[in-house]
Amino acid sequence: MNYFVDNSVLPRYIYKYADLESLKLILENSTLKFSKPSEFNDPFDCNITIDTNNTKEEIDEYIEILRENHIVTDDYVKVFYNPKQLFESLNKTVKDSKEFLGVSCFSKYFNNILMWAHYSEKHRGVCLKFDLLADPDCFMTPFIVKYNDKYPTYNYIRNQEGLAKFLLETKSIDWKYENEIRVMKKGSGFYPFRKDSLVEIIFGAKTLESDEVDIKNVILRLGYTKTNFVTAKLNGTDFKLDFEKKNTNA
Repeated sequence: MNYFVDNSVLPRYIYKYADLESLKLILENSTLKFSKPSEFNDPFDCNITIDTNNTKEEIDEYIEILRENHIVTDDYVKVFYNPKQLFESLNKTVKDSKEFLGVSCFSKYFNNILMWAHYSEKHRGVCLKFDLLADPDCFMTPFIVKYNDKYPTYNYIRNQEGLAKFLLETKSIDWKYENEIRVMKKGSGFYPFRKDSLVEIIFGAKTLESDEVDIKNVILRLGYTKTNFVTAKLNGTDFKLDFEKKNTNA
């Protein structure tokens, strides 16, 4: 993880927008929800066109590489020379992946007014700042989503990345404003995170003061000693948010 952060492949900090009800569950249990891709709100998400149109030369070369690495059987080889069978096999893998993978969604940025409106209870919720380096176990498999205006096509032999990675990284350009980073687990459900990885809670511009007080009390009670507080404010002259740091939790 350090290598990817140090070389700017991944940002050190990622952000999760949340409503207050979800926040309470996150804080009380120190867990993040990882959902099945089949449950995503975008029905196009993780849907792809499978291309099995390869030349015999391409297949021969690919099989030779597999043989050199001792990761191929005769039955496995036969599938690649049968486009229909390969299509059915890959299509089943896509469907299985959408049911058995677990994904938690984050953003690169905390200041997107659309994200606040859509995912943080119309600016009444929060945005959580996580430090990847403080909990590499929880955030072990992050993917930066790539946005495209063309429907994704996957060719098992020509595409370099694995099928699961391709599914999770590919999304319609209409969602580009999310600047999404996805963390993957082998299975959906709730996974624990280290409390010291939650380094900041940003309150929305419309978060009630009473809710801020309640959340701060929960943070203190549960021992989130590294978590600081920030409040968003409407700029007033531009379509943007300003952010004011509060007293730290330390």
